[in-house]
Order: sequence, then structure tokens, then C-alpha cells
Amino acid sequence: MNEDLQIKRITADQLDTLAPLWKALHRHHVGVAGHLEPIGAPLSPEVSWRNRKAKYVAWLASPDAFALIAEVDGEPVGYAMARVKDEAPGSWERGAKTGVLETLSVRADQRGGGIGTRLFEAVRAEFAKRDAAQLELAVIASNEGAIRFYARQGLVPYVTTLVGRG
Repeated sequence: MNEDLQIKRITADQLDTLAPLWKALHRHHVGVAGHLEPIGAPLSPEVSWRNRKAKYVAWLASPDAFALIAEVDGEPVGYAMARVKDEAPGSWERGAKTGVLETLSVRADQRGGGIGTRLFEAVRAEFAKRDAAQLELAVIASNEGAIRFYARQGLVPYVTTLVGRG
């Protein structure tokens, strides 16, 4: 575990700090999701960041959303974007508030050192402060490393989303 790691909240005006981390995550997603090529080509990292940043700005306009950045010696090495929603999805009653982890990204050269775990724990603690007793997130089905990571955090599969051409 990296002793020099600092996790702090960031605001919408600091989001551009996350661009390299998002673009790296986007490239990773493209790399692990070759099975999605038949439904269309992926966006470029730049367009993907522009779209994602717009979502982050919209979410952060609500007091129910927050962004955390992980830094080592002032250098960004990971981040989490999360929000709390009031509705429980689907037909499985899980409580009134659900924490949604929208993004968790750790720089590839920093993975395996506990940064993702520390970010996840910080998100979970923030959800508890906001009375979100349940949490959810989406993972690309072929992203086996992420699925193993979240299983170690105690999460279990809930919904399978299928995609295709319309």
C-alpha cells in the first residue's frame, strides 16, 4: 500500500485533471471489449473524454455527486466519480438510496498497489455518510480484472446488460 497516497475531493472546475486517467481507462475498455466491435467503432479518447466530462459536470451540479482524486506526490494516479440516487432499480428491493460508482480509474502503472482499494473504500465511506446502504456499478463483461477487483470488495453480479445494433 502506498504510504504517500492522498485522496481528496475535486470540483467540476478541476475535472480536466482527470482527462489523462479517463483516456487511459477508455483505451483499456476498448482493448478488453473487442466483442463489441460488431455494433460499431469506439469513440476516440478525446471525444469519449468530452462526453464523459459533460456527464461529470451535470452530475456534480447535484449535491448527491462527488469526485475523488488519488495523488502520489501531487501526481494524479486514480480517481472515482460517484453519485447517490433515490430510486432502487428493477424488481429487487434494495433500499431507498443507492450509491452509484460511475467511474473508478487507476493508472495502469499504479495498479496492484492498493490505490483502487483505497479509492473504493473512500467512495463506500462517502456513500455511508449519505445514507446509501446499497451500491452499484457497471463493468464491461469481458473486463475480468475489474470483475475480480469488485468481487474482492464484496460485490456480486446483479444485472446483465446486452447491447446490439437497432
